[in-house]
Amino acid sequence: MNDVRSRPRVTVSAVKARLLSVLAGLVLAAFGAGGLLSGGVAPATGATAEPACGAATPRVVDAIDDRVAHEIFDQELMSSEVTADLAHITSSTALSAAVASGDQAQIRAATHAIVYTPVWHIVRLRVLSTSGQLLADVGGPYILAPVSGQISYQGSVVGSFVMSVQDDRGYEKLVSRIVGVPIEEYLHGKPLMGTLKSPPPNPPVSGPLTLGGTNYSVDAYSLSAYPSGSLQIAVFVPTPTAPLDAMSCQQVRLETNAGVVDNIAIGLTLSGHYIYANQRLFVSQAYGYVHLPVFIFKGAHEAYGTDRLAGAGAPAPGHLPKSGDVSYNGSTWLVAAIRPYPPDWIYVLEPASGSASAGRIGPTSGTGDSQ
Repeated sequence: MNDVRSRPRVTVSAVKARLLSVLAGLVLAAFGAGGLLSGGVAPATGATAEPACGAATPRVVDAIDDRVAHEIFDQELMSSEVTADLAHITSSTALSAAVASGDQAQIRAATHAIVYTPVWHIVRLRVLSTSGQLLADVGGPYILAPVSGQISYQGSVVGSFVMSVQDDRGYEKLVSRIVGVPIEEYLHGKPLMGTLKSPPPNPPVSGPLTLGGTNYSVDAYSLSAYPSGSLQIAVFVPTPTAPLDAMSCQQVRLETNAGVVDNIAIGLTLSGHYIYANQRLFVSQAYGYVHLPVFIFKGAHEAYGTDRLAGAGAPAPGHLPKSGDVSYNGSTWLVAAIRPYPPDWIYVLEPASGSASAGRIGPTSGTGDSQ
């Protein structure tokens, strides 16, 4: 996913070679690379003849890439991991007792223990008194997505905290590897970190931008920094070229979303979570970002899919073609087949028209896990 997605096919072997050198030591959600239509994706041809997307193609691709980038941040604020980590803090009797006692050494020790518990992923934790006095601040620099809460001891509020499960570098990795496009982060109007060799010296505005001979559509936005303030983000979506221009807009949506799913599959496996041994994890993460039906088929039989998740919709179709369209849940859907790791196939379904509703398939709340 470090590739700039100018939409040529990228072989899985090439993706693996590039990523094995960078994925060592990364945690679960720091996904690996792969571009749209990575080797193994069978392009959807669709039985229904529709006009080529043509000039609308960049807008279609840009809308999906931008949405996924924003949803990656949303997961840092309200994913199941965030909920679990909040519970770790609020249920810590060591922390609450230390804050109630006012003992600085005990407060710092309890805070340090929470941040550095190996199976949790709290990257920074600030503890404050009820008057707002800083009592402890443990964790790394350059953090985003702060989440606050109260600390109670024996039924009384004795303090508060600000915590985060993500740092700036982690967000950069997630966007560049899940979406497959460059990203730059700016702090106080200056480049902080990113994936472009020569980023603009100042935060760009949303809109078209040519940089280093490449045409981009820039999505510029601000995110909440830790513990306060903001971080300026610029996501650079390369202007797509053929063969996407010749596809219908629905097919462009399908291939763009299938590229995201392919990136997640490759990244999970290369980070030690082989997708066919962690099917629920993979499908829930894929659905969490594309909000489309995703199925794993082993031979002619479904091994796992969005219908197995909480709040499931219709059962998987009895048969899924490698491309074209299929009747599912009372509507017609386009099909893309992904095969990052044989022998199983992963299928992604996109509504063939507005008559199908992807939103009612799968869980009713976010299920994507954070880094």
